[in-house]
Amino acid sequence: MPPSVSSTELLIVPTAHLSATTPEASVARARHRLMSWRPDLVAIEALPGSLVVEYEQRGGTFADVQVGGAVDARRGASLVDSSPSDVWSARREACSPGGSTTDRVLAWLRVREPINALLLPYEEADLADPVREFLDELAGRHRETVSIGAHIARELGHDHVAHVDDHAGVENIDPLPDGLEMELRDYGREISGLLEDAVAPPHLASDLWAQWRFYASDAVRTTTERLESSERLSGGENTPHLRRVMLANWRARNLAIAARLRAASAAVPGGRVLFVVGSSHEMPLRTALGTAQYDLRLVDLEELEP
Repeated sequence: MPPSVSSTELLIVPTAHLSATTPEASVARARHRLMSWRPDLVAIEALPGSLVVEYEQRGGTFADVQVGGAVDARRGASLVDSSPSDVWSARREACSPGGSTTDRVLAWLRVREPINALLLPYEEADLADPVREFLDELAGRHRETVSIGAHIARELGHDHVAHVDDHAGVENIDPLPDGLEMELRDYGREISGLLEDAVAPPHLASDLWAQWRFYASDAVRTTTERLESSERLSGGENTPHLRRVMLANWRARNLAIAARLRAASAAVPGGRVLFVVGSSHEMPLRTALGTAQYDLRLVDLEELEP
């Protein structure tokens, strides 16, 4: 890389998903430390609106996907009576700095990315009561996508947060034999239980920053990576193919997220990108983005210590 070109910095923060039990004071302290880093772009673990539409139109298992913010995306679109074909034209309108606040807020709902509407002063917009109530409810969510990602982006004056989640490999699920729905659910609970037993830090419940440092430690990274890789292939003697499919999909998902993060970094060359994400994703993302990126540097949490 030429000496005159500065690296774009990417900070991946591994977290346990927040809930109403996470102390707000702890969230505020951790959020302030991230905000002091002054990111130029914030990415969140949420599906781009175009993918929400794609999954719906594909049909099958992911037609009514319940994760990645898709439920809120569909709800927001229904409040403005938006058809799937609106998603790209609405994005152009939402990103137009010359548009009114009202028009841009409504456009983000049509994009199927209602969290981006929270970055605008939607409280001042001319909105129907159901739309305003929906956005107020969304703004009050105790989730890292909102209480950390969107909050920081709005405070810093950003015009959007990058939605980078991607359930790549969904086409591998529908061809599986009938009757595996319960196995899929049991499998998800099993992995969640193993992760919680192995790496959950109950003694750090009131200190979110300490939790993040815990998840970013080499020991926890190694354990999490093992549980999300080789452990996925153990057990399930009656359905070994299912385990292989789910491992492939997990890897494909992280590679797709890494690609979306890398593409998003082009919007802020030489700047700073912040991504707060479920802790299991950190190592696959660091592996994908930690080498041969040339103008991208991964930042460690310890660099933000006083």
